[in-house]
Parts: sequence; C-alpha cells; structure tokens
Amino acid sequence: MDGYLYSARCLSALDPSRGGLGPSDGISAWTLAGIFSLGLGVRLVAVYLWGWRFGGGFIFGDSESYWHLARTIARGEPYRYGITGAIFRTPGYPLMLAPLFLVFDDPPIWIARVEGAVFGAVTAVLVCLWGKELFNRHTGIIAGILAALHPELILGSVPVLSEAGFAPAWVLGMYLLARSCNQRDSGELCAWRSSLGAGLAFGLATLIRPSALLWLPFLLVVQLLVWRRLLPSWRAWASIVVGFVLVMLPWWLRNYWLTGKVILTTTQVGASLYDGWNPQASGSSNMNFVPDKLREVQRQYPDAHPLFWELELDRQLKREAVTWAIQNPTAVLRLAFVKFRRFWNIVPNDPGFNVFPVNLTMAVAAVFTFVLAIVGALRWAKQRVVAMTCVLPAVYFTLLHMVFVSSLRYRIPVVPGLIVLASATLVSRFFVASGDKGA
Repeated sequence: MDGYLYSARCLSALDPSRGGLGPSDGISAWTLAGIFSLGLGVRLVAVYLWGWRFGGGFIFGDSESYWHLARTIARGEPYRYGITGAIFRTPGYPLMLAPLFLVFDDPPIWIARVEGAVFGAVTAVLVCLWGKELFNRHTGIIAGILAALHPELILGSVPVLSEAGFAPAWVLGMYLLARSCNQRDSGELCAWRSSLGAGLAFGLATLIRPSALLWLPFLLVVQLLVWRRLLPSWRAWASIVVGFVLVMLPWWLRNYWLTGKVILTTTQVGASLYDGWNPQASGSSNMNFVPDKLREVQRQYPDAHPLFWELELDRQLKREAVTWAIQNPTAVLRLAFVKFRRFWNIVPNDPGFNVFPVNLTMAVAAVFTFVLAIVGALRWAKQRVVAMTCVLPAVYFTLLHMVFVSSLRYRIPVVPGLIVLASATLVSRFFVASGDKGA
C-alpha cells in the first residue's frame, strides 16, 4: 500500500499544471555538471572520430560560408560571401565562430568542432532544466542524460553547421517559455522576465537558423484557434515579442539600410523555396541550379549592382517556385510525402552516413525516442504547456520541411522535446511498476 501511495504521489507530480515539484526538489549543480561533462565527453569522442573518418576539412558547403563570414566579422571586413552574398546568411552562427579568429589568425577547424561539442553539452543541461520545469526532477535528470547521449544531437554538434548553435538557443527558449507559463502564480515580474528571456532566445535562434522565424506566429495562431486564449498571457506575449524584436532589429535595420527593403531573414528564401519546388526536386537539397540562375539575372541586368542581382535572384526564384507549385499540385503533394518520410526517417537519408554501425545506432535511438514520446504525447498533450513546447514544434518543423527540403538535420530542434516526453513516460512507468521509495 505504501508503494502504491508513493507511486500515486509521483504521478501527481508529473502533472505539468503543478509546475514541477518545487524548489526543495530542484536539480543540484553537481547533477547539472555531471550531465554537462557526460555530454561534452561523448561529443569530444565524436569530434575525434569525425576527424579520423573525414579528415580535417569541411564536408558540407554550408560550413565554408559560415567560416568565411566568421572571419569577416572578426576582422571587421564587410559582411559578405562572394560577389552577391551581402544578405546571404543571418549572422548568428558566424558570430559564435568569430571569437576563434580573435584567438587564432587561422584557427584549425577542429577547434570549431570542440566549440560545437560545448554547445551540445549546454543543450543537454537545458533539456534537463526543461524536463524538470514541465514535469519533475526525475524526468529532468533522465531527459538530460538522454540528450547528452542521443546520437542525433551528438551528430548535430560535430559538423561546423548552424545546428550546433541553434540547438541550445532553441531549447533555452522552450525552457523559458514553459517557465513563464508555470510562473503565472509567482507574480507578473517573474513571468515577465522569463517571457522576455524566451523572446530573446527565440530571436537568437532565428538569427542562427531563419527557419525559426515563423514559430511564434504559428504558436500564436494555434493558441487562438485551438485554445482560444493566450498562454501564458497577452502581457507575457508582449514581452516575448519585445525580446524577439530586440535581437532581430539590428539585422533588419542593416538590411533596410543596404537595400531600402524589409528583409526579415536572408535573400536565400527564394533559392530554398525553389530547391523544394522545381521540376527536378527530389526532397533533398541540390543547389546546383543557383550559378545558372544567377548568370541569367546578370545577363538581364549586366550593368546592375551586385546587390541588385542578389535581390532579383531571390525574387525570381520565389516566383518560379510558386508558379511551378501552382501548375503541378500533384507533384507538390508527392514531394510533401517524400519530404515527410525523409524528415522522420529512422536512419540517415544520405548514403554516405547510412552505414553500419551509424545507421543501427540512430535507428535504435529514434525508435526508442519516438515510441516513448508518442505515449507521452497521448498522455500529457492535453496539458497546454506540454503541447506547445514539446508537441507543436514537431508539427511546425514537419509542415515547414514538407515545403522546403527535408532531412534528419532539420529534425534536430524537434528531438529535445521528444526526449522530454519520452523521459516523462519512463519515469511514470518506472514508479508505477516498482513503487521504489528510494527513487
């Protein structure tokens, strides 16, 4: 009977509306340090194995552009990649890499991979805090350990790609958003601070990966249509928007000063949309069309400024992509299905990474996480804070990448929320099964 009562108390603590178990049941600094050390240790091993397998150079073209832009920031040079790349990429991730060029004149690439490993370890700590905020201490600790060891999050930390910086910013935003909702009874000031912090974090995430731009409007629309109320409140939402705008405003003003136009993210939206919608589209990314399309624009306007070419290329590619999609609805639906499958694949889509034992490790981790997360979603998705921080991101990024190109790389912001749900499921099952008072 005592074990049964203890299990019932544990299950009631898993109710997100309670806001966790309270300060006395918080996670110690030593536990957080242990999760950070575990996450960093396995990622440093991954950095070594990556270098052993692929050598010391870049294997992704995106990495070259981030590296170049980081160098321009550190040296005070014009922020531009190539002739027509003044607004080619948002500066979030290059800003994270720029300090390396202040320490080293020509930093070795493995240093950037180590930096990514640190960001990945920080992400695991933030997942731990997020799990505690939504559920309880036990869920937080298990979530942190799983995030430290999850192969998708590990692989997202090692290449010199924006996912390394995006993951901690995104998870921080989710944690602070959940905290703001749970602080409704703690006073407006506490909730305002968390909401402002969430807005700042989401702004940073968007400045790193523009795919996060529509997240807050998506969340707002879902709240108004489905729940018919704003969580945590309209005042908190005002703070979130203020924080988001504060981070993004310098980039917006810079772009307007350069072009006289409002450009919220980059001039790559057209290329990205055309990459997903064109006669040769396959669901994966293939930007080989860009040089030919750029030459067409240059032939049309031979005396124009390179910045005009950049803007015109973006405009023309948007128009061609939308026109093709309207004229080929069946192909668009077929591509949407292909992209959905690629997004939720349990093994890497790229044949170069779909090799043993990588594919087996990722498949086991994906199935384990998905099954437990689905159970958790069915059980706790009616709790609005859980739904909007753990479930809705999966919906948002799935829909987004059923339009744009898709791969496991773009699933990384979804994985932490699934890990939190999976951890809550594990904790509830464990306590119900055992009634272990020592847990």
